[in-house]
Amino acid sequence: MSVSAASGVRRLTLAPPPEEYDRGLEMSNNRALEEADHTNFKHFQDVDLANNERLILVSANGTRYQVVVSDAGVLSTSTV
Repeated sequence: MSVSAASGVRRLTLAPPPEEYDRGLEMSNNRALEEADHTNFKHFQDVDLANNERLILVSANGTRYQVVVSDAGVLSTSTV
């Protein structure tokens, strides 16, 4: 994986293809990559946290805060 100095964007570098093509292996690899891709957060897309996942923000002094929303839509924070 490489990082662009200007933007800090990480770019995926794939291994070279095998000398002999194996369609079954290719399909299996593609399926694994797609499943892994679905678990990654993307830029410019909504983030939906579930299953007891938390949104943690860190203040300038290093204090960590958990963001919580009530059923009424009220936001609050607590230190972690």
